[in-house]
Amino acid sequence: MLKLLSAKNFALMADVTVEFDKGLTVVTGETGAGKSMIVEALSALCGSRLDDVSIRSGKEIAEVTGIFDVPAALRARLTEAGVESDNELIVRRKIERGKRQTTYINDQLVSLNLLKELTRDIVDLIGQHENQSLFHPRNHLQLLDAYAQIDQQKGNYAADYKEYLELQERLHMLLEAVKTRAEQIDLLKFQIDEITKANVSKGEEEDLREEKDLLASSEKRTLLSAEIMNHLSDAENAASERLAKTKNLMDDLCSLDRNLLSMRERLDAATAVIDDLYREMSSYHNKIEFSQQRLEDVLERLDVIKTLKKKYGNTIDEVHTYLKKIQGDLEGIENREQALEEIQTRLKELTIRVEKQADELSLLRQQASRELEKKIIKTLTHLGMKRASFQIRITDTELGETGKDSVEFYISTNPGEELKPLRRVASGGEISRITLALKTILSEVDRIPTVVFDEVDTGIGGRIAEAVGELLAHVSMTHQIICITHLPQISIFGNNHFLVDKKIKGGETFTRIIKLDDESRKMEIARMLGGKDITDATVEHAAEFLRKGQQK
Repeated sequence: MLKLLSAKNFALMADVTVEFDKGLTVVTGETGAGKSMIVEALSALCGSRLDDVSIRSGKEIAEVTGIFDVPAALRARLTEAGVESDNELIVRRKIERGKRQTTYINDQLVSLNLLKELTRDIVDLIGQHENQSLFHPRNHLQLLDAYAQIDQQKGNYAADYKEYLELQERLHMLLEAVKTRAEQIDLLKFQIDEITKANVSKGEEEDLREEKDLLASSEKRTLLSAEIMNHLSDAENAASERLAKTKNLMDDLCSLDRNLLSMRERLDAATAVIDDLYREMSSYHNKIEFSQQRLEDVLERLDVIKTLKKKYGNTIDEVHTYLKKIQGDLEGIENREQALEEIQTRLKELTIRVEKQADELSLLRQQASRELEKKIIKTLTHLGMKRASFQIRITDTELGETGKDSVEFYISTNPGEELKPLRRVASGGEISRITLALKTILSEVDRIPTVVFDEVDTGIGGRIAEAVGELLAHVSMTHQIICITHLPQISIFGNNHFLVDKKIKGGETFTRIIKLDDESRKMEIARMLGGKDITDATVEHAAEFLRKGQQK
């Protein structure tokens, strides 16, 4: 629902704010007062292009802002588009003279195409042909189905059709895989054989690298360990020999001073440590071996591991994971014939069922379309289009998400004139009345909350105008209706009434939009009934007229 419209320096509207309510809102005023500017402002909010003509003379910038309730169906699309929203949609259009125009939704810069897409499901601008949802063939199937109340049947079909598409995709993939089955099996068997024969264990690579380093350093380790042994014991004046001399001296000293016995014990311990180090180093030295063959074996094994990692994973764990995967793939390929046969059998059964469901949907649509045609023709007759013909054409197409039907509304407004697609109706008055008829019949199922009628009273008057007003009031029970009108027969049915007038101040023209109270509304209806010369009788007639409209 549209809650507020604000325009600044837009055409003749210097600074205008209008708050809209539920139900039927009528907008009246003398010819040339600027009523059409409301529609132009709303059209701008729905994505129509602006140009410098829209900017008030003497100003450089114009802005139009609208605040809408956000339908639940749009919230996911807003999130997808990256637009933050709660319960309100604030649309702002801005144009600077000689510069490009900008579009904002909830203060986020968006494209004009996104604005058009979103507002298409919020506002119907009747009189702006490209914005009318009922004139788009893409909506006709949805409207017919809603009228036919076949949601359950469509849901059942949609679920089966989704499985049907998934099976077709799986069948296609299997058939493609069968073409290369032999090559795939050979490749997978080669890879499995290569990995399993290598028989690489966890931690093996680290052990091999350590062994490689030891083998490569064996000569240097032999020299170093021999030199250490010399320093410990083998060489002249080695550590063990010097400690023995030190121990003799300590024995002589302790015989003179018994208090040094603890130091002698520590010297004994140091001697024992040197002896242990010598024995261990000697054992280490004797075990050092160098085998060129073993080094080559280790290097070859590391090359095998490197090759596996290059082909199948960055680590040995990843290589093992890949092995499990291709073993499963091989098993799946070898069982593919059975899977292919099962899918083909299931797809054959499902195809029969989906086609049968599509036929049932078509039958239900055909039945509903005949009933809907009669109701629409009857309503058009009530609106003064007595010779109009209306037809819902359902044609076969390929199976799709909604069945096998393409639906489009056709109409002829004059005798002898062939039926044409609804989208090709040219007359503004006819468009408005046809739309009103459709909205009346489909008001319970048409989910677009706000409808703006600009030309609904073109070429009508008297009883037909009153019938139009009654229907507008009826549709406004489920939609917010904004109607620009010249006719009192329509105005009297409004829940809210705005007057548009022009004032000249300081050599400038300003358009005002005023919400009328009961008294001023009565006087506006009197003006519409009697013109400039308003008599007491005209006022009384207007009051009676209003009472009549509000009672219906």
